[in-house]
Amino acid sequence: MSEKEVEFEEVEAEVEVTEEQPKKSAGESVGKAISSFMETLESALTARGNSVMVRVNDDALEKLDMLVAAGICKSRSESAAFLLQKGIESSHKLFDRIEDVTTKITKLREGLLESVQDLGK
Repeated sequence: MSEKEVEFEEVEAEVEVTEEQPKKSAGESVGKAISSFMETLESALTARGNSVMVRVNDDALEKLDMLVAAGICKSRSESAAFLLQKGIESSHKLFDRIEDVTTKITKLREGLLESVQDLGK
């Protein structure tokens, strides 16, 4: 038996047979994606009482218009709100970190202000 055959037999002996998880059908995957998409759209369009003026490049405008042309959103405004919500959802860890840091900064500023006010007494 050659050295390569021995190596192959050792590797083969270490392979463990496991039951395969049932694969999701394409319909299930698409259904979940559509459901997630609709939840994000609903979330983005709920309580939109605030206005923001924003300038976008040609590529971003094309994407906004694409959502309108596809009938997914009724307007550029809805498209922008939807994409903004999607970005926020996908960056939740970043926003959690930003919130932690800004909270610490606020506490430090308040402490500094108290120290300065104490000097004036």
